[in-house]
Amino acid sequence: MKLKYDLHIHSALSPCADNDMTPSSIAGFRLLSGADVISLCDHNSALNTPFVKKACDEYKIRFIPGIEVNTAEEIHVLCYFSDVDAALEMGEIIYRSLPNIKIDSEIWGEQLVVNESDEVVGRVEKLLTVASSLDIYAVKSECERLGGIAVPAHVDRDSYSVLSVLGFMPDDLGFHAVEMVNPEKYRSFADKKMLPENVEVLNSSDAHNLAALINEDLPYLDDDSALMRLLGL
Repeated sequence: MKLKYDLHIHSALSPCADNDMTPSSIAGFRLLSGADVISLCDHNSALNTPFVKKACDEYKIRFIPGIEVNTAEEIHVLCYFSDVDAALEMGEIIYRSLPNIKIDSEIWGEQLVVNESDEVVGRVEKLLTVASSLDIYAVKSECERLGGIAVPAHVDRDSYSVLSVLGFMPDDLGFHAVEMVNPEKYRSFADKKMLPENVEVLNSSDAHNLAALINEDLPYLDDDSALMRLLGL
């Protein structure tokens, strides 16, 4: 089974995302663009995953609950789970590890918890974009303890990526997949020993606004993708 996917979408909970990135809008726009499976990966929180799951159920789109963790090294790692409860537990672990910095909404924007009817039901006051006290090893370990799969985000970007921070992917991290903005560059990175051989390469929108969800040229998840396990396939 080949599924069109977008596994890196932000909602209005992420302060850098538009407030109209609501559960029903995310699910509806991705339905129109032909997606079969999506994932919500807000910064350091999973509070909107239950509502996006309900919206996806309504629109008959498969959903993988997720969270984008900013590690102590300031490396972004996507953590994917088979169920919302595991994502919420991971979110609580990460939230406790964040410094207690109150968000200035005039600078950062709001951090909105929005239900499946697109009603604002809460606001997060602690700034979510800052680095956790947990390093990349601890984040991966906690993710896997909860049955999830950890994937380094946008590894080929110049900031908040494992390559921009460390310069290469340490072998002992043992990641089985990476996300890349430009997947065609994988071979070049692997040949330079910056990325391991034979890892799955994912490519998602990292959408922070609805315009980024219009694209219909979505990639397919391979039949042997590790993420198929989270879908029960």
